[in-house]
Amino acid sequence: PTFLVAAPWNIRPGVNLTVGVALLPDSPAQVTVKGEVIRDNETILSREMVFEKGKKKNGLSLELPLNSASGNYELLVEGHADGRRIFSNHTSLMYMSKSTSVFIQTDKSMYKPGQEVLFRIVTVYPDLKPYKVSLNIYIRDPRKKLIQQWLMEEGDLGVVSKKFQLSMNPPLGDWSIEVEVNGQVHYQRFKVMEYVLPKFDVMITAPLYYSLRDEDVTGVVSAKYTYGKPVKGTVTVTCLSVSYWTNKRNITTTMEINGSVNVTCNKLMLQNLNTEQSWHQGDSEYTEPIEMIAVVTESLTGISQNSSTIIFPKQSDYFIEFLDYTRVIKPSLNFIATLKVSRSDSSQLTAEERHNLVTITAQQSDLLFHHSSLSHLENEATEERNLTVHVLNYTVPENGVIDVEFPILSDTKTLRVQAEFLSSKTDIGVYDVFSSPSHTYLQVKTKSQDIKAGKPFELSIASSKPVKEYHYLVLSKEQIMNFGTKSTKTFTLTAENSWAPLVSILVFYVDELGVVVNDALTVPIQPALDDKIKISWSKDKAKPSEKVSLKINTTEPGSVIGLSVVDKSAKLLGESSDITEESVLHELNLYSTVQYFPLVRGSYGVFQKCSLWVSTDAVLEEDKEHFLYGGMIPIEDGFGEDMPVSKNGPSDFSNLYVRTHFPETWLWVDTETRYKSETETTMDAIVPDTITSWVASAFVISENGGLGVTTAPVELEVFQPFFIFLNLPYSVVRGEQFILEVNIFNYLKEEAEVTVILDMNDAFEIILTSNEINATANQQSVSVPSEDGKTVQFPIKPKQLGEIPIKVTAISSAASDAVIQKVLVKAEGLEQTYSQTVLLDLTGNKRQAVSKTLEFTFPSDVVSDSERVQVTAVGDLLGPSINGLSSLIKMPYGCGEQNMINFAPNVYVLQYLIKTRQLREDIRSKAVSFMRKGYQRELLFQRDDGSFSAFGNEDPSGSTWLSAFVLRCFLQARPFIDIDEDVLMDTAKWIVRHQKLNGEFQEPGKVLHSDLQGGINNPITLTAYIMSSLLGFPDKQHAYAIKTATNFLEDKLEEGISDNYTLALVTYALSWVKSTRAKEALNMLNQRAERQGEFRFWVTPASEISDSWQPRSIDIELAAYALLSHFHQDRLAEGIPIMKWLSHQRNHLGGFSSTQDTVVALQALSLFAALTAASKTEMDITVTAPSLEMPETFSIDTRNRFLLQTKEIPPAQQTTITVSAEGMGFAVFQV
Repeated sequence: PTFLVAAPWNIRPGVNLTVGVALLPDSPAQVTVKGEVIRDNETILSREMVFEKGKKKNGLSLELPLNSASGNYELLVEGHADGRRIFSNHTSLMYMSKSTSVFIQTDKSMYKPGQEVLFRIVTVYPDLKPYKVSLNIYIRDPRKKLIQQWLMEEGDLGVVSKKFQLSMNPPLGDWSIEVEVNGQVHYQRFKVMEYVLPKFDVMITAPLYYSLRDEDVTGVVSAKYTYGKPVKGTVTVTCLSVSYWTNKRNITTTMEINGSVNVTCNKLMLQNLNTEQSWHQGDSEYTEPIEMIAVVTESLTGISQNSSTIIFPKQSDYFIEFLDYTRVIKPSLNFIATLKVSRSDSSQLTAEERHNLVTITAQQSDLLFHHSSLSHLENEATEERNLTVHVLNYTVPENGVIDVEFPILSDTKTLRVQAEFLSSKTDIGVYDVFSSPSHTYLQVKTKSQDIKAGKPFELSIASSKPVKEYHYLVLSKEQIMNFGTKSTKTFTLTAENSWAPLVSILVFYVDELGVVVNDALTVPIQPALDDKIKISWSKDKAKPSEKVSLKINTTEPGSVIGLSVVDKSAKLLGESSDITEESVLHELNLYSTVQYFPLVRGSYGVFQKCSLWVSTDAVLEEDKEHFLYGGMIPIEDGFGEDMPVSKNGPSDFSNLYVRTHFPETWLWVDTETRYKSETETTMDAIVPDTITSWVASAFVISENGGLGVTTAPVELEVFQPFFIFLNLPYSVVRGEQFILEVNIFNYLKEEAEVTVILDMNDAFEIILTSNEINATANQQSVSVPSEDGKTVQFPIKPKQLGEIPIKVTAISSAASDAVIQKVLVKAEGLEQTYSQTVLLDLTGNKRQAVSKTLEFTFPSDVVSDSERVQVTAVGDLLGPSINGLSSLIKMPYGCGEQNMINFAPNVYVLQYLIKTRQLREDIRSKAVSFMRKGYQRELLFQRDDGSFSAFGNEDPSGSTWLSAFVLRCFLQARPFIDIDEDVLMDTAKWIVRHQKLNGEFQEPGKVLHSDLQGGINNPITLTAYIMSSLLGFPDKQHAYAIKTATNFLEDKLEEGISDNYTLALVTYALSWVKSTRAKEALNMLNQRAERQGEFRFWVTPASEISDSWQPRSIDIELAAYALLSHFHQDRLAEGIPIMKWLSHQRNHLGGFSSTQDTVVALQALSLFAALTAASKTEMDITVTAPSLEMPETFSIDTRNRFLLQTKEIPPAQQTTITVSAEGMGFAVFQV
C-alpha cells in the first residue's frame, strides 16, 4: 500500500478544510499532492504540497472564503511522483452554511411600554475568536412590522451594543430582534407586557427520586424576598400523580409559612385516590411520578408566587449505572467502562456506605450471540459453550466514579457485565466483535476527565500486535483540527477552544499485510470561558444610594467587556437571553450535523463515524451484518443551588432620605481595557433605591483570547432594616377609587410605633374613611412588631392622566423611610380608533412635490385628554413581508392540469421578484429552466385542434377554461422563455369558436382539479375569465369576441349579481376593458366588503361554512381581483387595505392555498409593487397641524423604505393635518 487520504464530508465558509495525507510503507520517497475544491464544475481553491515519506508532515489545508455561496462542492485529491500519477480521487462535499456564531443578549426578557430595550450582539468564529463584520439589525413588533432598523453596523471586536425605546402605546406580545449577518438571519424574542415586578421567589427543594419503601414524600418550600428576608404568609401544597390515564385527583394542604416549611405528601393516600380508575389495581408497588406544586401567598399583600417539582419513583436507595463502555469487542485488548454509584436522593455517599464494595461479574463466551438467548443469565447455562467468568471488586471513591478495565480473551465473541452495589445492580451486554481478518486490533484511550481548552491531556494506545509508528487525526465540528505521526505508546495533546465541544481522535496504521488498523475516541472539551473574566462587588451588602464599586478582572489587555446588572425581581419574570457558559456550549453543538451513529464494527466505519471520507490502496474492512443496537439513555440530574442567607447590619438613620430611583436595569455598560498592561477595571456606582438584590454578569472578548463569560452571576444585596413598600398595580383608571396599600417592614430589634403620611397632591384626592372629628385623611398610625410587616390603606381617586407621583413617609422613633413612586393613570372608557390613508405618488424620473390635507373631528363625547393622534409613513408596504416565495418555484410534471399547477407560480413569482427588485440570479435561472421544461411538457397536452385538456388527444374534448389558463400563463411567460406564436394563435382561435352569439362562453370539456380552477363554476365567471385571458394579447386581437363578451357581462351586471366572487371577476374584466359600467361595479363590490382594523376583504357564503381558521382560497382570489380592479381604475389609495390583507394572508401561510389564488394574488401584488419599487425612492414628508409648533418630518429613501415611521401629534378637537411630500418615488401615509 502506498497512500491513505482522509478528508471531511463537509465544507464550511471561513473554515480550513484540511486533508490528511499519510504515505504508507510502499510509497515513493517524495510525493507531490494537489488538492482542489470545485464549485459547480469550476475550480475555486487549489493547493500543492510536497510530502516526504517518514516526515511528520501529514496534511494540506484549503480555506473557503467566508462569504462563499452555496453550490455543488467537490474535492479532488491527486498525488504524483517521478512524473507519474500515483492516485487521484474525488468526492462531493456537503456545503454547511453555518460558519459563525451570533449571540443576541437582552438586559431583560420582559419590558413595559415606554421602557428601553438594551441589547448587544456578539459575533464570533467557531473557535470563539471575535468575528468583525457589519450587520443589519431589525426590530419587529408582534405583527411583524419593521419598527426600527440599523444597517451596516460594525462593532468593536464583534460586539454591537444598541438600545431601542418602546413607545408608550406599543402593541403587546412577542417582539423580535433580527440580526442579518452574511445573508443569514438570527432571531431573539422579547416580550412587551404590562406587569408588576414580583418581590419574592418560591422554591421547592425535594429529592429527584423517592424510594418505594417510603410512605411519605417530603420536601421543603422556601419563600424569600429578593433582598434575602423570609416571607410570611400561607402556602398551599398540591400533590398529584403524573400519569396519562387517570383523571387527576390530588391532595391539597394549606399551612403557614415563615421563610420555609417542610411539606410531606402521603403516597398511600394518593395511591388510594387514584387506584379505582387505574389499570394497575392492587399493585402494591405504586410507581408513578409525583408532582408537587406550592403556591405561597404573602399575608400582607395577598400576592402569590408558585413553584413546582416532579419526583420520580426509584426501586432502590442507590443508583448504579455505566456512564460509558466499550461497545464492540476487540479480542485480546481490554474492556473499558466507567461506572457511577450514587444515592437516589442525590446526597453524597457517606464514608460507611463507601466501605461496601462494588462487585463486577464478567462473563465471556466464545459463541456468537443468537436471538434465542435473549434471556437472563440463569437460563443460559443449558447451552453448550465455553464460559469464562471474572469477578472483580472495587472500592468506591468519593465522587462515586469507578474506572473498570479488564482483558478480553482472544476468542471472546460475546460479553456480559454485571455491576452490583448493596441492593442495586445493572448489567450490560456487548455482542459485536470488531471485524479484522488478520485479528489485528488497536485501541486508543485516555485517563483524563473534564478536559479543558488550554490544558494538556494524555492518550495511550494498546494494540494486539507491535506497532512501529502510527498516524493520528484530531477532529472537531467535523473538520480536521490537528494531525501527526507518533511511535510511542502514549502521547500528549493540548486542547484548544476551537476543539470544543467534542473532539474525536482517530489513530491508524497499516500492518504488514496492508490492512488498515484503527480506532477512534471521542472526548468532550470544555471551552476556556470562565478563566478570562472575574467580577466582584466591593461589598456583599449595601444600603440604598450608597457608593459601591464593581471590579472586573480580565486576562487580556485590550478587551471589550459587556456588563449587565439587573434587579433580581426582573429575573424572576423570566431569564433574559444572556451569554452564559450554557448558551455558548449550546451554540457550539449546532456545528455538528451527525447526531446518532450505529455501532462501528470495521475499520472503514471508524473513519465514517468521524465524518471522514477516505481513499486508500490499503485494505479497509467494511462493517459486517449487525442485528442488535446497544444503546443506553443516561438520565441527567439537575439541581438548584442553595440560596445564601443574609445577616442584618446595624441601623442608623439620622436624616430622612427619600427613595425615588427604582430602575429594573441598573448598569448596562460596554467598556474596554485599552492599555498594554491594564487588565483590571473598577467602576464606581451609586446603589439604586430598590430594596432587592442586584445580579451582575459580564462577558469579555479579545483578539487573542476570544470570548469569556462569568460562570455564576454575583449578587449585591441592598437592604435597610426599616422600609416602605408600595403595592401598586400596573395602572389605574382616572376617576375610579383605588386602595393605595402601604406596607411597612420592620427588621429592627424593637417593635416600632409608626406614623405614615401620604403627601397631598393635585393629581389625586384622598377619600376620608373615618368620621372622627380630628381624623386626617392623609395620616395614619400603626404599630409594627420586630421582624414583621404591616399594611396601611389610603383610598384615593386619581384625577390626571399619565404617570402621577405618590410620596409616602413613615416615621418612628428608631428609624424612618420615604419613597416617591409613580403610578400610571389610564383614561376611562373604551378606546376607539380611526384611520385615513394617503398615497404619495411621486414616481417618475424627476423630483416633484405633492400636498394633501386631512381633517378629523373628535366626537363630542370623547373622554377628555384621552385623544391621541399618530401619523405614520412607510415607503414600501409589501417589501420584505413576503418571504419564502422561492419555495413556490417548482419543477412541473404530470398531466396537462398538474403540469400547469406547477408551471404557473414560476411565472408570477418571477414577475413579482423583478417588480420588487428582489430577484437573485440563482432563483431566476432555476425558475426559467423549470419554465422551459414545463412549456415543452404542456405542449404534449395540446390537442390537434389547438385546445388543451388534462390528457390531450385522449380526452373527448378540449377545455375552454384550461385553454384560457394556459393562454394566460404563456402570454405572461413570454418575457422569460421563447414561446411559439402559433401555439397561442391556435389556442385563442379554438376558444373563440366556443362563444355563443350573446357573447357567453361555454365549457365543452371538463376540469379535473377543482382547486386549480379556483372559484369558477358558472357561465358568467367563465366568460369573464376567458375574456381577461384574451385581453392579454398585446395587439387588440379578437376585439369582436371581447366586445360581445363585454356586452354579455354588462347585461348580467344590470340583472344583478348576488355572488361576491362572480361580481369580483366581472368587475375585473370590465375594469380592464375600461367599460363604462366598471366604476359602478367596483363601488357595489366595495360596499359588500368586510372591514377589520387596517384590512378590507370579502367573505363568500361558501367560505363561512369552512371551519378552518385560514381564509378560503376563493376569498383570496376574490380580494386579488378586487385589487386588480382598483389598479385598472386608478383608485389605488382605496385598494391599500385590500393589499394589506392579501400580503398578510401570504405571510402567515407561506404560500396561498391553491394555484389559482396564488397566481392571481401574486399578479395583483406585483402590479402594486411595481409602483412602489418603480423608481428610486428619495422623499421628504412634512406634516403640519395647528397644534404643532414645529412641523414633523419624515424622510424616506431606498434603505429605509420598509421602516414604519411613527410620530405623535398633539390632539385638538378639530384636527387638520397637511401632509406635503417632495422628491421622487412612492410612500404611504396614514393618520
